[in-house]
Amino acid sequence: MKKRSLLAVTACLALCVPASLAGGAQNSPMAAISTAQVSNDTDVLFMEVMTMSNLTEIQTSRLALQRSSNAEVRAFAQEMIVEHTKAQAELNAIAQAKGIRLADKPGADQRLQYNKLTTLSGAAFDAEYKKVQIDGHTMTLKLIQTYRTVTKDAQAAAYAAKTQPVVAKHLEHAKMLPGS
Repeated sequence: MKKRSLLAVTACLALCVPASLAGGAQNSPMAAISTAQVSNDTDVLFMEVMTMSNLTEIQTSRLALQRSSNAEVRAFAQEMIVEHTKAQAELNAIAQAKGIRLADKPGADQRLQYNKLTTLSGAAFDAEYKKVQIDGHTMTLKLIQTYRTVTKDAQAAAYAAKTQPVVAKHLEHAKMLPGS
């Protein structure tokens, strides 16, 4: 049994260490793993979901600037890019100080929503973008409200408290966008 275990460890080191020594660690599959993917810590998970939410807002709003011809939708999209970029920069600083690696792209379900948006234009795009904004901000607001009842991390709690009214404002603004 010891031989098999030693063999497994040796094989892992033989495969993993050379890539990191050769400067290839950033290209290894392990380098892309966020802390949340290997943790059940509530504070880490909160930061990860907030990151995915922020990145989704930025990505879909950039698309809205390209696809929508409605001035109100475009103004909202620009606001989302500015505010979610700022919110993510703040969250990145908190995570970095704690040694937490956050995701660098939205979640799979959010990327599917983005893919759907790329197939639309005009009023159909505006209606779907509005739906994505309402659904996303509703989910994020609920997440923040739940998180604030269980957090143990003072910095993440302060981030949540500061972010909650902004997300609520975004949700109300999204509901007023044109589209069904």
